[in-house]
Amino acid sequence: MHRVGYVYWQNGYKEKADYYFNKQLEFCNEIIEVGRKPHQNIDVYYYLAGIYIFRGDKEKAYENLRIFNQKQRFGIWMVTLIKNDPLFDSIRDEPEFQQIVRDVEAKYQAEHERVRKWLEEQGM
Repeated sequence: MHRVGYVYWQNGYKEKADYYFNKQLEFCNEIIEVGRKPHQNIDVYYYLAGIYIFRGDKEKAYENLRIFNQKQRFGIWMVTLIKNDPLFDSIRDEPEFQQIVRDVEAKYQAEHERVRKWLEEQGM
């Protein structure tokens, strides 16, 4: 829902944007509160970080990005997203954000290599 909010914001509909940002915050916090399989729902911390940084709360954004960065495996889609997500434009050049991006890339590469080796072992 935060992506819809971002589009509204970009088009000057601030109230509608806030509605969707707030709905996404509620949804993410609900998932965290329920606490089922947090390792599967860790992406909610990325979504929270995006909303917080877009709204100017750098402290909460980094707090959530650090939790998100604890994830052990990332797909290529997440590498592409974190490197290009416009919600993070205001911190894109900061060392801590750049380190998180490098960590996500490295975890993706490690998983990619693990799968490559497995495929070879399977004769594929």
